[in-house]
Amino acid sequence: MDTYIEAAFHKLCESAEPAAVRYVSLYRDDRFYGGPEEGGWYGTDTELVAHQATYSQESAEKLLASIKELADKLTSQAEESRNRHLAAECEWLEERGLEDSFLPEPDGGERFWVCVEETLGSNVSTGDRFYS
Repeated sequence: MDTYIEAAFHKLCESAEPAAVRYVSLYRDDRFYGGPEEGGWYGTDTELVAHQATYSQESAEKLLASIKELADKLTSQAEESRNRHLAAECEWLEERGLEDSFLPEPDGGERFWVCVEETLGSNVSTGDRFYS
């Protein structure tokens, strides 16, 4: 009797969807000044900031929408902070009568973004530190 019950159970389970782990991941792109070649170039490092495991694509997509709002807010805050910093540098240069070439080239800023991924950290990357 037990074999019959177990076989019937497994027969019904054949149509079940397997659990699929999906990660909702918050990333930060950090642009850096690479060098003066070709009029100046920038590279990008991409860092995993935070993540949450989910067990279906549907739940990941729902979470993605709310975290996208956070990513947009963080990007706006980073841009505002960078703009304030650049303005303060300009004022400092003007007060001293210095040219903008006195300071090093500024970085390219930060951008936050979110995605759903099957492999955690699959978008992490380090930009080249040399001109190519």
